[in-house]
Amino acid sequence: MFSRKPSALVAQAMCVGALATVVATATPASAQTIVPCSPSDLSTAITNASAGESLVLARGCTYKLLTPLPAIQTTITIVGRNSTITRDDLQAGSFGILSVAPSGNLTLTNTTITKGDAPDFGGGIANHGRLTVTGSDIRDNHANFSGGIGGGSGTVTRIVNTSIVHNTANVNGGGVANDGDMTIVNSRITDNTATNGVGGGLANDGVLRIVNTDVNVNHAPGNRAGGVANVGGGTTSITSSNVNNNTAALAPGGVLNSGGSVTLIASRVRGNVPTNCAGSDIVVPNCAG
Repeated sequence: MFSRKPSALVAQAMCVGALATVVATATPASAQTIVPCSPSDLSTAITNASAGESLVLARGCTYKLLTPLPAIQTTITIVGRNSTITRDDLQAGSFGILSVAPSGNLTLTNTTITKGDAPDFGGGIANHGRLTVTGSDIRDNHANFSGGIGGGSGTVTRIVNTSIVHNTANVNGGGVANDGDMTIVNSRITDNTATNGVGGGLANDGVLRIVNTDVNVNHAPGNRAGGVANVGGGTTSITSSNVNNNTAALAPGGVLNSGGSVTLIASRVRGNVPTNCAGSDIVVPNCAG
């Protein structure tokens, strides 16, 4: 009969060696900075953030900006804890709230972004790099394009469990405009307006995926597509979502495809004015009215 003791000793030695290896190669925890309830402290924290750092905002604080925050240049996380970042609309000039540089990678959680007023692109958040927004509210922002969130060419944007509400663009994309690669999941895009352009809710000329999301009651009072506009050769897929009760001056009121492709999968496009999809330059399959 073989003895179990030598095997047990060998196994024990192997476990100790493996543990030593794990300890020796363990990656240190990311740096974390608690940001006091002060706009200047937030600005300094963004400027000084190292790659992988988390900026933890003061719980429930309102960071009221008089001057723009610096662009995010590296990979950071902003943990909002029910805080708000806003522009002082009575004293400040026109600028957006957050900007991600081409080298930047921002993850934003549990934060309200409001009262941005960008003269060009991305009133709430202008993404020129990589952006993930989760569990947040993007509301009451304004820009020339993309009142709420804008994803520029070559960017990657992911929006999850987020409300994009009451934002306005002078031209396209009252709530969101995308030129890059964007995915929106389990979110709500409601009561946004493209004043003189298309896509009161969203405008896309990149790659856009909308999943399990409501795009309802948005407006294009001077043009077409109160709900979703796919333009310039873009690709839009709408899966298990609602595009309902949006309004436009001209047909269609719900979903417009003026170039590229739009795919509807198990989604509802209903109650849009003056039409749901009729009047689109390119027919939107599986859309009636």
